[in-house]
Amino acid sequence: MARKKRRSKYLSFVIVSENQQEPKNFRIRTGLIKAFTILALTLLVLIVIGFSTYWKVASLALDNNRLQEENYKLVQSLKKMDAIKEQLFRVKDFEKQLKSSLSGYITIEKETVSDSSVNDNFDFANLNNTQKRTFFRNIPSLRPAEGFMARGYDTSLLLAEPHFGLDIAAPVGTPVKAPADGVVFFSGWTVEGGNVLILQHGYGFMTLYKHNERNLVKRMEKVTQGQIIALTGNTGKISSGPHLHYEVWRNGKPVDPVDYMNKEKNNNG
Repeated sequence: MARKKRRSKYLSFVIVSENQQEPKNFRIRTGLIKAFTILALTLLVLIVIGFSTYWKVASLALDNNRLQEENYKLVQSLKKMDAIKEQLFRVKDFEKQLKSSLSGYITIEKETVSDSSVNDNFDFANLNNTQKRTFFRNIPSLRPAEGFMARGYDTSLLLAEPHFGLDIAAPVGTPVKAPADGVVFFSGWTVEGGNVLILQHGYGFMTLYKHNERNLVKRMEKVTQGQIIALTGNTGKISSGPHLHYEVWRNGKPVDPVDYMNKEKNNNG
């Protein structure tokens, strides 16, 4: 009966030097090689699993950061909406106060002078002199300040930003006069316009004054035509020099202020 060959428990390595020295023999146990092989494969599998897990965790972290950022933006938007609602309620409340303040202040007879009176084709001959004077005291018919007309009203489509008013260049401290009787709707500071003043007049007219050096009237104060209400200046981020920016709005839309200046003189002459 043939004897079984005994498997060697070692692997032998022979290193032969080029300088003809005696070869060197090394023996390594096969079990040790298997152990190192298993360990290397295990480490490789762990590394692959680790990278895969890290990538998933990183993706979840990015998604979490994105959700937190979106949640923050949503909260800020809700806060802004609440602020806008609160401001809207204040404006409505102020509008009620303004209407109450204007009640009885404008005394033109409704049956003879309607809101259509400001149309250019209106027959002013039907008004007596007293009615004409009263009418023109309530529309912005006076020039608000003396100075050089640096820029006019221009809403051309060629302009990136339409110019809704007049720029009257004048030295700092030039008096700004109310072009019509009215009530102060706003008197305060804005970043772009500096010291800003807004007057509410009759027939849906509002007038706006920007870049003032100083406002001389306060909110809800009544003013009369020709009264000095501010001093010209160079305030606000967008001001490029001492001047008055003057706008006229009617029924919520901007109109050319020049169309209403000196109307009383033109129609009486």
